[in-house]
Amino acid sequence: MSMQAPFTHQLAFVAAQRHTDEDAILAQALREGVQTLYREALLEAYLLQRISREQVLQELGPEQLAELEYQRDVLVRDVAWGRKHA
Repeated sequence: MSMQAPFTHQLAFVAAQRHTDEDAILAQALREGVQTLYREALLEAYLLQRISREQVLQELGPEQLAELEYQRDVLVRDVAWGRKHA
Protein backbone atom coordinates (compact mmCIF):
# COMPACT_ATOMS: atom_id res chain seq x y z
CA MET A 1 0.00 0.00 0.00
CA SER A 2 1.34 3.41 -0.90
CA MET A 3 1.58 6.08 1.79
CA GLN A 4 -0.11 8.25 -0.80
CA ALA A 5 -3.38 6.36 -0.39
CA PRO A 6 -6.26 8.62 0.61
CA PHE A 7 -6.69 9.09 4.34
CA THR A 8 -10.07 7.39 4.32
CA HIS A 9 -8.56 4.33 2.66
CA GLN A 10 -5.72 4.22 5.19
CA LEU A 11 -8.17 4.53 8.06
CA ALA A 12 -10.42 1.78 6.72
CA PHE A 13 -7.42 -0.50 6.16
CA VAL A 14 -6.09 -0.05 9.70
CA ALA A 15 -9.55 -0.60 11.18
CA ALA A 16 -10.02 -3.79 9.16
CA GLN A 17 -6.57 -5.14 10.06
CA ARG A 18 -7.14 -4.49 13.76
CA HIS A 19 -10.74 -5.68 13.69
CA THR A 20 -11.98 -2.50 15.30
CA ASP A 21 -14.03 0.50 14.29
CA GLU A 22 -12.68 3.63 12.71
CA ASP A 23 -13.61 5.77 15.74
CA ALA A 24 -11.28 3.72 17.94
CA ILE A 25 -8.49 4.09 15.39
CA LEU A 26 -9.01 7.86 15.22
CA ALA A 27 -9.00 8.12 19.02
CA GLN A 28 -5.74 6.18 19.21
CA ALA A 29 -4.18 8.23 16.43
CA LEU A 30 -5.16 11.47 18.13
CA ARG A 31 -3.79 10.28 21.47
CA GLU A 32 -0.48 9.13 19.95
CA GLY A 33 -0.19 12.28 17.85
CA VAL A 34 -0.69 14.56 20.83
CA GLN A 35 1.83 12.52 22.84
CA THR A 36 4.38 12.92 20.06
CA LEU A 37 3.74 16.66 19.78
CA TYR A 38 3.94 17.01 23.58
CA ARG A 39 7.31 15.21 23.66
CA GLU A 40 8.65 17.41 20.86
CA ALA A 41 7.43 20.55 22.65
CA LEU A 42 9.10 19.43 25.88
CA LEU A 43 12.39 18.80 24.12
CA GLU A 44 12.27 22.12 22.32
CA ALA A 45 11.39 24.01 25.51
CA TYR A 46 14.29 22.36 27.33
CA LEU A 47 16.78 23.11 24.56
CA LEU A 48 15.62 26.74 24.52
CA GLN A 49 15.93 26.83 28.33
CA ARG A 50 12.24 27.54 28.84
CA ILE A 51 11.77 24.62 31.21
CA SER A 52 14.08 22.95 33.67
CA ARG A 53 16.04 19.76 33.26
CA GLU A 54 14.09 18.33 36.19
CA GLN A 55 10.78 18.87 34.38
CA VAL A 56 12.02 16.99 31.33
CA LEU A 57 13.47 14.26 33.52
CA GLN A 58 10.11 13.77 35.24
CA GLU A 59 8.15 13.76 32.00
CA LEU A 60 10.42 11.76 29.70
CA GLY A 61 12.69 9.80 32.01
CA PRO A 62 16.45 9.53 32.24
CA GLU A 63 17.04 7.58 29.02
CA GLN A 64 15.33 10.05 26.70
CA LEU A 65 16.92 12.99 28.49
CA ALA A 66 20.38 11.42 28.23
CA GLU A 67 19.85 10.82 24.50
CA LEU A 68 18.74 14.42 23.96
CA GLU A 69 21.71 15.81 25.87
CA TYR A 70 24.09 13.55 23.97
CA GLN A 71 22.68 14.73 20.63
CA ARG A 72 22.88 18.37 21.76
CA ASP A 73 26.49 17.97 22.89
CA VAL A 74 27.50 16.30 19.62
CA LEU A 75 25.90 19.12 17.65
CA VAL A 76 27.70 21.75 19.75
CA ARG A 77 31.04 19.98 19.19
CA ASP A 78 30.38 19.67 15.45
CA VAL A 79 29.55 23.36 15.14
CA ALA A 80 32.67 24.31 17.13
CA TRP A 81 34.78 22.06 14.93
CA GLY A 82 33.24 23.56 11.80
CA ARG A 83 33.94 27.10 12.95
CA LYS A 84 37.53 26.22 13.79
CA HIS A 85 38.16 24.59 10.42
CA ALA A 86 36.22 26.96 8.20
